[in-house]
Amino acid sequence: MIIDPIQHVERVVREIHDKSGEYARPILSRYPLTFSFLIVFSFAAILHGFELVSDQIEIFHTHPTLLIGIGIVVLLFTGMLYKSLERKGE
Repeated sequence: MIIDPIQHVERVVREIHDKSGEYARPILSRYPLTFSFLIVFSFAAILHGFELVSDQIEIFHTHPTLLIGIGIVVLLFTGMLYKSLERKGE
């Protein structure tokens, strides 16, 4: 029996998510505005951090279209991977 490592990781993450959801749901429903702010702030911090890091890489600073191209390629790869894994799961 061959165990797919991606399926194993997905199962573990799903179990952690379900278990933590039991504890987090009452808190999230009690303080929705606070957690919404924290999520938006965290997302903005990640984007700003990525911007600061990419500004330090000279090739991205002089050729921003390269960074856009890399982003498009990564998105296409992610879509192809999703479709491939979806077909494999059927």
